[in-house]
Amino acid sequence: MTADGEHGSSRSSLNMQAADESPARSCMERWLSPLTENGFRSGMLTLTTTALGGGVLSVAFVMNICGIALGCMILALGALLAYLGMAALMEMSTKTGCSSYAALFSHCAGHLAGPILDAFLFVCGNGACVGYMVFIGDFVPPVLALMFPGETWAQDTTGLSRTCCIAIAAVLLVPMMLPYDLSRLKFLQPVSIMALVYMAIVVAVKCPHSFSVNVGKHGYESIRWFTLSPHFFEAFALCVFAFNCHLNVVPIADQLVRPTVERTKKISIRVNLFQWLFYSLIGVTGYLSFLDDTSSDILTNYSPHDYFVAAGRCFLTLTMMVAIPANLNPTVRSGVQLKDFFCKRDRPLLGNQSPTSDTVVDQPTFRITVSIIGLACQAALAVVVPQVGTVLSLLGATVATAMMLIIPAYCMGVVLEKTIRRQIKQALLCICALVSFASVPFTVLEAAGVISKPP
Repeated sequence: MTADGEHGSSRSSLNMQAADESPARSCMERWLSPLTENGFRSGMLTLTTTALGGGVLSVAFVMNICGIALGCMILALGALLAYLGMAALMEMSTKTGCSSYAALFSHCAGHLAGPILDAFLFVCGNGACVGYMVFIGDFVPPVLALMFPGETWAQDTTGLSRTCCIAIAAVLLVPMMLPYDLSRLKFLQPVSIMALVYMAIVVAVKCPHSFSVNVGKHGYESIRWFTLSPHFFEAFALCVFAFNCHLNVVPIADQLVRPTVERTKKISIRVNLFQWLFYSLIGVTGYLSFLDDTSSDILTNYSPHDYFVAAGRCFLTLTMMVAIPANLNPTVRSGVQLKDFFCKRDRPLLGNQSPTSDTVVDQPTFRITVSIIGLACQAALAVVVPQVGTVLSLLGATVATAMMLIIPAYCMGVVLEKTIRRQIKQALLCICALVSFASVPFTVLEAAGVISKPP
């Protein structure tokens, strides 16, 4: 047995022994007691907060593309796929003793898994930052229009004002990219979740009034329940992106108290069920508020003079300014590791130079340079591609699909016993991965103006 296997077996036996010794508690006692470190509820909270992000503001767009019934169905399919991948990753983590997604992938795919995963993370991180920049361009101009009602420049919320806001945000973020360690920013992450939950509540509460005002007006068609079009693939990729939290699944399973199959399945089921209910709520209420006029960022549909929405825009702008450096820092590290992998240092060492001393000398310069270039490219793309749905759809169809569907399906074939039921799960994950990836050409053609955008 390998060291990883021994680690996994000993950890499981100790946790099972602790389970036998712990007294049974009622459901009310379990849920109202303080959170236990590495416990069941803390694992659920971590995975839920990892998945909830900017995709929350785009699920109403899914309903606009597919209709309410089909939209809820593909959201449910996204939840099912996320559950299958999460449950498999947790089972494989317990069986192999791997403590990270990268370790598990390397266990299955060998030494090339590291650079492959770094490439995924580099693309995903930069793409997420582009989405955050697009959100800043959506959030700030309406706030300026509310603060300066008499100024002509402030009333332009989609043109030059939007471009300037994105450019200024990029400049302000440059000093935040200089430190190597930005781990303290993680303490501000709960604020972003609170802001998203606040906006979901605002959208749901305003839905009845918005529906009564808009329904029957010219340009607002009747409610659509089931619509099939080429844009279905884009909607499906958005759903995949919305449920993706798989990078943290293996660490949660590795540290979980009593990581039995039943407990890991319960975590996977409850996390994805909660997300499906939450996404369905904001998706349906957001779509019913504006019908065919529903945007890929639901907040752009609201008036700049709505004070409740303006408060949400302010909170979310601050969270985006924190999220960009928090995401770009590990993204650049992945880029540095890719550079080190492809540019082997095989030149002779000079004097007392150690094998890693040249890394210490030139790494900060390279890291800061890549960070600044990344910020500039992200800002430029955010200006050129103003629809956040386009960015999130491309992320869902590529990196999120690989992390959530393709890699778990591959690892299942290597680590777990081959059974008919498991092979059916692998086939479902692979087929849905192809459907998600099929949105890439449609999304690119939409962005280029070759085919029409969703209604």
